[in-house]
Parts: sequence; structure tokens; C-alpha cells
Amino acid sequence: MTADSLLPSTAHASRGRAGGWGDAHLSADLTAEVRLHAPVARSGRPARCDLGSVERAFGRHFFDQRARSGVEAARTRADRLRDAAGGMTESIGMTFASDVFASLAVERPWRSHDVRPLLGNIGDTLGLAPEQVSMQLLIGCLRAPQLFELPPLTALEIQLSVLVALSPAVEASLWLGQPDKAPICLLAQGETATTRRFRTVAREILEGRQPERGLIIGAAVRRWQRPWAALVIRVRSRDVEALLEEAASAISPVAERDFLLERTAERERLLVSAGERRLSRLGFDLHDGALQHVATLGADVHRVRTELPAHLKPTLDSLAEGVSELDRVLRELAHSLEPASLLRRPLAGVVEAEAASLRERTGIDVRTRVLGDFSAMTASQKIAVIRVVQEACANVREHSGAASVEIVLTASRSCVDLQITDDGDGFEVARTLQDAAQRGRLGLVGGSERVRLLGGTFDVRSRVGGPTTVSVIVPRWQPLAAVGESSLQLAY
Repeated sequence: MTADSLLPSTAHASRGRAGGWGDAHLSADLTAEVRLHAPVARSGRPARCDLGSVERAFGRHFFDQRARSGVEAARTRADRLRDAAGGMTESIGMTFASDVFASLAVERPWRSHDVRPLLGNIGDTLGLAPEQVSMQLLIGCLRAPQLFELPPLTALEIQLSVLVALSPAVEASLWLGQPDKAPICLLAQGETATTRRFRTVAREILEGRQPERGLIIGAAVRRWQRPWAALVIRVRSRDVEALLEEAASAISPVAERDFLLERTAERERLLVSAGERRLSRLGFDLHDGALQHVATLGADVHRVRTELPAHLKPTLDSLAEGVSELDRVLRELAHSLEPASLLRRPLAGVVEAEAASLRERTGIDVRTRVLGDFSAMTASQKIAVIRVVQEACANVREHSGAASVEIVLTASRSCVDLQITDDGDGFEVARTLQDAAQRGRLGLVGGSERVRLLGGTFDVRSRVGGPTTVSVIVPRWQPLAAVGESSLQLAY
């Protein structure tokens, strides 16, 4: 609240003067009113309630480059809320702080030695006690909008980490129920958060029983009013039931999103599987049909060469080289169409191989940059990325006239990002893709559909004269149930 917002209306000011108020009295009353409503820091000085001061409260953490996009989105949201409210308020300041805290938590977990001074800094800025800041940050971070842009497992991991960082919880774990079996630990924060006592509390909660009160307590994560999982924590004190219930309630929408993604993924798996079976069949047909004919042709050329006069042999040597190159290209194509062989190789290796093939066959300068860990990708996600790389390389080879190509593949906690840029002739995107679809050439169009089925985005940017960029973003997601099963196998 600003001093301007506390000024009395003109009518009230006039009545004050008419009633014999002097300027000094009016000034004193206004000053007292401002002091009454202005936020006051713990030091007793008026707090600096503006977005810039909230940013400065985060210190060096605010400038973590990995979180820049999330921090910028938080600032944009806070600016809009401030404009809608007609000015800065304490609640907008806390909303901004919660969004920034959550954005930074996406990239690395908060540690207690970083959180304690931060709570004091934000408290001084907004005129709140550290305990109030901690609770409001926790509630805001548990339901931060950016969590719903992440894979559910990543969002749950962040929720557990901020629960431990901002509440009296020392350790926390999330347990999935199994029919007629012991619950399995999906995620844990803390070295002892998966012990027998944690598991026992989780089982009691999932069975609808109330565990004995102690320093290890839990709450049900519900779906359709029935326990789906159990959130179990170890605390320093026992007065945290309300925060625990708040955390369990915030986890429920993330779990529901996982169910929706799993349902969509099942349909996607069926469609992608059908397409891959057709491609696999095409690879077998090439191997058993065209490649056999090429091998026979090569043998015939070799036999004829031995029977010809010496002066005619160079002509057949050139023909033999062409047949050998055709055999190599067809074998590469047949191999690339076989999904099983692609999935057995690391994604980075497949991309490097496609780049090397394009470089060898065309002389184009192809540069690759692969960053991050791709091990958690599902088979469908990996195949979708590989097919886009293959189709983009084929288009560069056949149509672009490019001298250089750059392939950048990056994995973050939330997505896999692929960018393929060439300096070729370029084209009009809408018309070219429409013409290709009408002629049945569905290379990049098919890639777009694969990515869309995975919940990702596919974009082609180009213009006549170039450059051309194919951009793909695939969200990283694995069903929580599958992750839980993997955790159970590791435990045994």
C-alpha cells in the first residue's frame, strides 16, 4: 500500500479544513495513517514493498541463468497482478517470491543454509516475520503454476524438496499403494525417509487407519476421495498437521495430471506402434527384396568384368562402384527403419551417426551438440526424436542446397529440445508442407504428428533464401506407476 492510496478524498479534505483543521494537523494525520498501514520490517523501518526489492532479497540466487525463463515469467505475472490491483501489495510480493523460489527449485534443491537468510531478507522487504514468510512461500510453491509444466515426477520431487526446506519437516517420502502388497516408495527426501517406520505409517494411511502420533506422521494423497498415495514426514515438532494436509492436497492435482498423461500416452503408444510396424516391415522388404536384387546385380557386373577386354573394364569399374554405393545406402536405410536397433543405441550416438552419414554423403559441414541425460526417455519419445532427425537430414540432403547444418539436442529436467538449422535455400513453410502432404510425402508432417501425440511442440521456421530451423520440444514423462515399480525392483 502506498501513501497515495491512503490520501483522503477531496470531499473529506474539504470538511477537515472547514472544521478548523490546520495544514499541520492534516499533515500529521496523513503521516500517522501512512505509518499505520505501511508494512514495517523487523528493524522497525518501513519495508520496501516493490518487485525490485524482492528480487534483491534473493541475492545471487536470483541470477541463476538456468532458471532465467521461469524467473522472467514470474516477473511478468507479478507485473500483471500489480497493474490489475492498481499498485504493489504484500500479497503480490509474496506471490512473486513464491514463483521465483519455485523456479529456482526446478534447477537445484534449496539448502537450509540458503533458505534461512532468504526468509529474513524477504521478511525485511515485506514487513513479515520469517515464520510467516516460510509458510506463505511453502503454500505458494506447492501450488506454483510452473510445476504443472513439468513432468509429474519432477513436480513431485520439487514439492517434497520445498516441503523439507520450508517447513519443520526434516525428511519426507511419498508412497504408492499396491493391492494386497506393501506400499512402494516413489520419492524420498532424506537418508532415513524409506525406513520400516515410514513404510508402516504409509501402509496405515493407505488402509484408512490413523497412525499413532509421533515424530513420523503422514497424510493421504487422495484421488476421487480415496487414498492413492501417502505423504510421510519426520518432524521436529508435532504442530504441522495443517501444513502436511496442505502439501498432500497440493500433490493431488499433480497425480491427476499423471493419470491423464498416462491415458493419452496409451493411445499414442498404439498409434506409434502401428507406424513403427509399417516402417519395420518396409525395412524387412528392403533387406529381402531390393538388397538381394542389388547383390545379384553386383555379382553379374563382377562376372561380366572378368570376361571383357581390358579397355572396357574401367567403364564397368565405375558401374560396380555405383552398385556398391547403392547397396550401402539401402542397407543404411533398412537399418534405420528398424526401431529395435535404434532403441538399443544411446540417443546421442544415433544423432551423431545420422550427422556423420549426411556429412559423408554430401560433403556438408554438419556440427552436432548434445547436452544432458537422455536415459529417462521412453521408447516412443526416443523414436520420435530420431525420426525427426532422419527426416530433417533427408530434406537437407535432397532439397536445401545447404553448406552447413547444426544439430543441437538438449535434455533438461522438464523436456528434450531439438534444434536443426541449415543455411540452405529455404522455402515458404505453409505452402511447401501442404504440397508435400497432398503428394503423400509425409516426412516432417509425420514427425509433427508423432511429437504432437507425445504432448510436445513441432515447429518449422524458414523463408526463401534461408535459413531453415526445425524445432522440437518433447516433455519428459514416465508414468508414476512405472517409476514405482522400478524403485521396488531396485529395493530387492
